[in-house]
Amino acid sequence: MKIRKGSKELIKDINRYKVINILREHPWISRAEIASNSGLRQSTLTYILDELMSQQVIVEVGESLSTGGRRAKLLEFNKNYGLIAAVKIEEVRSLVAITNMDGQILKKSEILYKEDPIPEDVVNMISQQIKWLLNQVKKEKQSLMGIGVLSSGLVNREEGFIIRSSILGWANIPIAKMLEKEFPNLPVFVDKNINGYALAELWVGKGKELKNFALVSVGAGLGLSIVMNRRIYYGAIGGAGEYGHTIIQVGGYPCHCGQRGCLEMYASEFYFKNKMKELLPEYPETILRDFLFENVSKSVEKKDALAIRLMHEMSEYLGYGILNLINTLNPETVIVAGEGMEYEELFMPKVKEIVRENFFSKAEIYTDIRNSKLSSDAWLTGAALLAINHLFKVPIFEADRVRIY
Repeated sequence: MKIRKGSKELIKDINRYKVINILREHPWISRAEIASNSGLRQSTLTYILDELMSQQVIVEVGESLSTGGRRAKLLEFNKNYGLIAAVKIEEVRSLVAITNMDGQILKKSEILYKEDPIPEDVVNMISQQIKWLLNQVKKEKQSLMGIGVLSSGLVNREEGFIIRSSILGWANIPIAKMLEKEFPNLPVFVDKNINGYALAELWVGKGKELKNFALVSVGAGLGLSIVMNRRIYYGAIGGAGEYGHTIIQVGGYPCHCGQRGCLEMYASEFYFKNKMKELLPEYPETILRDFLFENVSKSVEKKDALAIRLMHEMSEYLGYGILNLINTLNPETVIVAGEGMEYEELFMPKVKEIVRENFFSKAEIYTDIRNSKLSSDAWLTGAALLAINHLFKVPIFEADRVRIY
């Protein structure tokens, strides 16, 4: 990636985006506090703030409490400056939303389709849904500042395409360029599902107070995002976090990725599907009729013996999977999220019991295991933040020079 040449314009851009991001992270902040956080000279800061206010990127929101002197004017990032389209592509559906510049959802919808969807059809449906949602919030297409897209699989974030998603059956899909045809001159940003959720945790969840954590999602599959010093760790080509495809059982169940014995096949809904086929003859009285996480959980609550066994064994595999994660990464905290967490009382006690006895606990160093408190909307919030964070990224590289005002 080409770095911009040093110039007055580059310095101005760096200072401007520094100020914007201070305001994004610290709502209701005074000019003095911005100066303290930015380290900028008063004359430089005044010029930047006046410019941003004239462009309505930031707004005055009141005054500080009086301490005997003149009350300071308080400033805030203008979350209504523009709109973002947020998209999460799943196996048989896509979720689409319109958000403000804080990632708050204004309107959302769901698009259903059959398994093994054709990329062109999905992109067309998403494009039409974005336009429909804009109409629902009574805004023109020109209000959109960017589009954030989350997908399963291996993603090339720089080029905006899905390298490979075995769940979707897609390979080398230029998803960003496909959407840009429908929305010319609008930047599109792409990342893995779980990394989007991690962004939501960092900005509006438990991750706000953490520097280093691992986010594990459990449910229909198993995902991982690694946060180091408040930044997502992407690895060499953006593939870090394929935790679900670590081998836990040599020669085990075949995985959609092409390997056998992947953790995802044992510590998620996939285990219910695989093991249920084997065990059904042993449990002729079972009320369990499918392997979906919701139905297995409800059958556990009804004391169904097969469902209880499936949930117990899945929780053991998940527990040892997270134990290995702690022993490998030594994170400050592990946050567990995903659709399976709606029924966390059925499996998380066992997981925490297993995880408690890890390598570090022998030295009385304990890893905090927390349940995410975000709703299922966190995926869309994360997709929006993916776009927003890129739009307000300090433009050191030529590719980052996206003008938003």
